[in-house]
Amino acid sequence: MPNSLLLAIPFLLFCLCLVVASVHSYWRLRHFKGPKLAAWTDLWYVKLSQSGKAHLLLGELVDKYGNMCRIGTNTLLTDDEDFIRKMNAVRSEYSKSEWYNALKMDGNHHNILSETDHAGHIDLRNKLVNGYAGTNNPNFESDVDVVLWDVINLINDKYISQGPDLKPLDFSAVMQYFTLDVVTSLSLGKAFGYVRQDKDIYNYIQTMWENFPVMNFMLAYPPVVRFLNLPAIQKNLVPSVKDRTGLGKIKGVAFDTVKQRFAEKQSGKEGKIDMMDSFIKNGLSESQIADNTLAQLLAGSDTTVAVLRATFVHIVSNPHVYHHLQAECDEVARTIPMDEIIPYQRATSMPYLDACVKESLRYHPAATGLLPRVVPKGGDYYNGKYLPPGTVIGLAQWNMTRKNKVYGEDCEVFRPERWLEASPEKLARMEKSHELLFMTGRHRCLGERIARTELYKMTFEVLRRFELASMNPLRPIDQSVNYGIWMQRGMWMRVERRDGGGK
Repeated sequence: MPNSLLLAIPFLLFCLCLVVASVHSYWRLRHFKGPKLAAWTDLWYVKLSQSGKAHLLLGELVDKYGNMCRIGTNTLLTDDEDFIRKMNAVRSEYSKSEWYNALKMDGNHHNILSETDHAGHIDLRNKLVNGYAGTNNPNFESDVDVVLWDVINLINDKYISQGPDLKPLDFSAVMQYFTLDVVTSLSLGKAFGYVRQDKDIYNYIQTMWENFPVMNFMLAYPPVVRFLNLPAIQKNLVPSVKDRTGLGKIKGVAFDTVKQRFAEKQSGKEGKIDMMDSFIKNGLSESQIADNTLAQLLAGSDTTVAVLRATFVHIVSNPHVYHHLQAECDEVARTIPMDEIIPYQRATSMPYLDACVKESLRYHPAATGLLPRVVPKGGDYYNGKYLPPGTVIGLAQWNMTRKNKVYGEDCEVFRPERWLEASPEKLARMEKSHELLFMTGRHRCLGERIARTELYKMTFEVLRRFELASMNPLRPIDQSVNYGIWMQRGMWMRVERRDGGGK
């Protein structure tokens, strides 16, 4: 046999195996409709994920192919709320996909985002929940207020415009500084000082702009995900405390802060009663606390700030909404001195403010990634169609909040009044759908209370004290792209101090 033929045999066998694998992959999910190319390769989704508007394109697929459609060789997409609740239920056997492993911040253990093992996730969640809920943190709301005062003082000191004296404020940056300081204040006992310094400390934000598109590209292709999850590879990819900027630098600062708190505990010194204290009492190690702080930055800061930006963009862009909400804020403000921040419970009792926050969360969801789950052993069924075990199912979150049958024919319009006009039955249906924005069951967002506190308080206090006007009404945000979470910058505002407002 010629040597050339001998050399060709392995290649031919490889090609044959590839064809067999492709046919098998196609066949197992053939009963679910979707783009033809998606049934044979995942590369098409890689391109879609890099568009910066994948949330819209995925929504179009669900509209075209149905509530459970195929978007990959082993991946389905759904916006079926009942099925999503089923996957996330406390006793559900559905698991998080291998995609989450890439969110590890340490090569030796998982954080709350990256943990895919069911038992491990429950154990870690139980150790974190009291700290997030405020059960072991009586100063939770006052800590948020301290950072909010920093924002108020920053605007008063540097960004008040008067007549022709214009002092443009990049509202998107200040809001991100606010959420970063809230996360670090609550989780580490002290804010990093983004707001007070009015700058991107450690270049965290810039690093995210540079790295997130690359990370999103890699995570969009399953073979790359598996390669990145190899221990030897992942060990060299996680943020390092030796880094001078970005997540690694923040990880180093966080680790030093946590280490100091542990030393104080061991010496018998009474420390601050806060989220970190709760984590320590519940058995988290130094590195676990530091790593979960980084997870909070990704899951808490970068998501909440997107809704804050959206809230103010849509309020300022709608004169009717702006004037109605500001009038309600003024009425409530009569009972709250200017040297005080509105209590969270009081803010949530304001009907129109509550409607505006809910509408912002609905109209502009904080996270729009797939958040994929895996069909358990034994498989499952969806409307009579078999779901083979190991099948990955992603969520079309953008579509979930834009359903005519739930929110009305004008669901593509920002209209807070829908929450006030709905019948009791319709409102209950809307509320049930709305809760999925923070997920349900064992995957319900631990930071929901923190996010809502930031949203309600910030919206009230800014409208109470300042007049806002977009400097570019036709394009209120210079750059806005979506890679599962929103990357936004350049939200320029003219700010004036209101009579009796400000300081």
